[in-house]
Amino acid sequence: MSDTTDTAIQSGLALHQQGKLAEAREIYEGILRTQPDHPEALHLVGLVLHQQGENARAAEVLRRAAELQPGNAAYHYNVGVVLQKLGQDPEAEIAYRQAIALDPAMISAWVNLGNLLVDWGHFGEARDCHRNALRLDVNSAEHHVRLARTLRLIGDIDGAVSHLGVAVALDPADDKAHSALLFTSQYEPGLDATELTRRHVAWGARLARATPLPPAPARAAADPAPITVGFISADFGNHPVGIFVAPLLERLQKRGEIRTICYNDADKEDEFIRRNRRTASEWRDIANTDDDTVAARMREDGVEILFELAGHTEQNRLPLLARRPAPVQVSWAGYVGTTGLEAIDYLLSDAWQSPDGSEGHYTETLLRFPYDYIGYEPPLYAPDPGPLPLLETGYPTFGCLNNPAKINPLTIRLWSRLLREIPAARLILKYKGMDDPVVRHRILGGFAANGVDPNRIEVMGQTSHVEHLRTFRRIDVALDPFPYSGGLSTCEAIWMGVPVVTCPGEAFASRHSLSHLSNAGITDTIARDGNDYIRIATHLVTHPKDLAARREGLREQVNASPLCDLDAFADDFVRAIQAISPRA
Repeated sequence: MSDTTDTAIQSGLALHQQGKLAEAREIYEGILRTQPDHPEALHLVGLVLHQQGENARAAEVLRRAAELQPGNAAYHYNVGVVLQKLGQDPEAEIAYRQAIALDPAMISAWVNLGNLLVDWGHFGEARDCHRNALRLDVNSAEHHVRLARTLRLIGDIDGAVSHLGVAVALDPADDKAHSALLFTSQYEPGLDATELTRRHVAWGARLARATPLPPAPARAAADPAPITVGFISADFGNHPVGIFVAPLLERLQKRGEIRTICYNDADKEDEFIRRNRRTASEWRDIANTDDDTVAARMREDGVEILFELAGHTEQNRLPLLARRPAPVQVSWAGYVGTTGLEAIDYLLSDAWQSPDGSEGHYTETLLRFPYDYIGYEPPLYAPDPGPLPLLETGYPTFGCLNNPAKINPLTIRLWSRLLREIPAARLILKYKGMDDPVVRHRILGGFAANGVDPNRIEVMGQTSHVEHLRTFRRIDVALDPFPYSGGLSTCEAIWMGVPVVTCPGEAFASRHSLSHLSNAGITDTIARDGNDYIRIATHLVTHPKDLAARREGLREQVNASPLCDLDAFADDFVRAIQAISPRA
C-alpha cells in the first residue's frame, strides 16, 4: 500500500467511523478506480454497502476481497455476515468456518456460527460454538446468556439457569440476562408458582425506578374515533403469537371500533408477517430502533392501550413498557404468567389459566375472558386425521410434538413408567432440534436409565408444517409435558383427532392444555396427578374402539367449540378493550 493510498484509507475510515457513509464510500471507490483489486478498499466498500442496505452488491465486493486475500479472517467473517443477512445461510456457514479456521480466537465468528446453527436446530454444535466464545471471554455476561439459550433448547435447564445466574452476577444491569433467567425458570421442574412469582416481582422492582414518560394527553369519553390499540412483538411471523394474532387482526379490521398498530420488532419476512401487515390498520418496523424513538412514535400515534406480546422471552421490550409509553398496558399471548412489572396494568387470561384464588401470582390485574384466552384457527392445509393407527399397527403409539426443553427428567420418568406398563407401546417425539445428536442422546439416555429400550422411541426433527401435522396420523394419544404444557401443539393435536393427556399444576405455563381442552369440551383427559395421568393414557389405548370413535368425531367437536369460535373471541376482545379504555 502506497503512502497516498494509506492516507486515503485512513481518511475514509475516519469518516466511516463518524457514520458519514457516503463520504467514506466516495473515498474508497476513488481508490478502486485506479486500483480495482485493492483488497482493503473492496472490503471497506463492502462494509459501507452493507450498512446502506445494498447487501447483494456488498456480498459481491466482499467475496472479491476475500478471493484476493484468502488468508484474511475478517474478510471471510464479513462475507458471512452479509450472506446471512441475504438469507444465504449455508454459504454464510462456510464463510464463518473459514474465518474460524484462520483465526480460532475470533469471538464474533463463533457467536454468529452458533446463532446460525441454532436456527437450523443443530443445538449441540451451537452449544460448542458458544462455549468457545465464552472460553475466549469468560467474564462476558452476553456469552453466558447465549450459551444458556442453547442449553435451554437442548433441555439442559439446570445448566442454562446456572449460566444465567453467572450472567446476572457479572452484569446486574443486564435486563436481557434477567429476563432470560425468568423465562428459563418456567421450565424448571419442581419450581412452584410462589417462587416463580417471587422471582418476577424481584425483577420488576428493579425497573420500578424507571423514569416514566409524561402522561399522554387524555381522550374524551365521547370521542367517536376508534380506540387506538398497539401491539408490540418480535413474533408477528410464523410463531404461536403471530398465528394467534392473525385472525384477530382480520376481524378487528372488519369491525372498525378499534384502530390497530403493530410495532414489529423483527427483521424478517414470512407469510404471517405479510398477513398481519395487511390486516393491521398501521404497521411500524422497529427492529434495531431504540426505546426512546419507539416511545416517541407510540405517543405520536396516539396509542391508548398497548399490548406487549413477549413477556420475558427474547427480544422483549419490557424496559420500554416500564416507562409507560401508553396510558393502559396489557400483557398477552407471548409469555406464561406475570411479567412482574407494575407498569403493566393487566394480564389477559381466562378462568382455566388463572383460576379464582391465583391473583396473588400476578402483579397485573387479571382480565379473564369468558372462554379461552386465545382463539385457534386451524390451517386449511391440515390433512385428514385418518384412521386410528392402533387398529392398523396392533400396538399403541404415544406422541409429543413439543420442544425438547419441555422434556425434562420428571416427564421422562413418568412417560417411562407408562411405557413399562404397556410393553408394546411406542413413543414418537418430534420438534425442531429433536433429532440433534446431543438432544437425542439426552432424551433416549433418560428413557434407558428408567428401564425403557430406546428402540421403542422415534425422534424426528423439523419438517414443513403440513408434514408436522401429518405426524399425528401415526399417533393414537398425545402426552403433554410438564411443568411447561403444550399450547399450539395441543390445539393441533386435537384438531388432528388425537386426545391429549395433561396434568396441570399451579403455574400459568402448566395450564395451557387445561384451558384449550376445557374450551374444546375434552375434560376426561385432564389428570389430577401422575397416577391419574397413567390411568387415563392406559385407558385410552386399551379401549381402541372408543378411541377410534373419538378420533373420528374430535375435529367436528373442536371446530364447533369456543376454542375455534374466532368471531366470538373477537367480540370478547373488543368488550375487554372497551372496559379498560382510558376513555371509559
